[in-house]
Amino acid sequence: MSESMTTSQDSVMARLRTETRPAHDRIEAVPFSTAILEERLGRSRFAGQLVCWHRVHTAMESTLSASDDPAVTAVWNTGMARADLLEADLSHHGSPAVPAAADDATTATVDWLTSLGSTDPRALLGCLYVLEGSKMGGTILRKRLQSAYGCEPEHLSYFWSSGVSPMPDFVAFKERMESVLADRGDQDRVVAAASDMFDHLTDVLLGLVQDEESDGLTPEA
Repeated sequence: MSESMTTSQDSVMARLRTETRPAHDRIEAVPFSTAILEERLGRSRFAGQLVCWHRVHTAMESTLSASDDPAVTAVWNTGMARADLLEADLSHHGSPAVPAAADDATTATVDWLTSLGSTDPRALLGCLYVLEGSKMGGTILRKRLQSAYGCEPEHLSYFWSSGVSPMPDFVAFKERMESVLADRGDQDRVVAAASDMFDHLTDVLLGLVQDEESDGLTPEA
């Protein structure tokens, strides 16, 4: 069986995992998360990420909540929202540093999400896949951030502060996605949107590490 035939018979989640790999690899190559893991990310730059992510989540969550597309309403629920967690975390971490490149990239992401919500809300489920998948590494990042900034888990609530594995929630999300996205055309649009979402977030992170050498990305006392 050819690779194209095999792919055409895959489930949407299998396709998302496989076909977004190049975009996923690109975002992984940005040194932002490495700076967190090595505990050398300046706190103001970390707060800058919270600001950017808050804008993205707010746009995404409001657009999903407003949609009456049956696939969207079957997958999305307000219990998945995390913009309020980012807002709470930001209130603890001081003044954010958001380089112009990161601000511009965030604006472009928000505008794109809003436009996609108007033209093809079902495709937004691909973007949601990216954000839901990010929970997997949240506990690891939270532990490093706690160590770097001397803060409590509740001040890093976006990064899965409970410490309980997010896997059960992700499995339930996967099942909902599979139940409503069997159509190949729907899958194509969802997969394309997921890859684009990775690329948009890559641009934001690249903006956030702008002037890394001059800033040193060293945690402030």
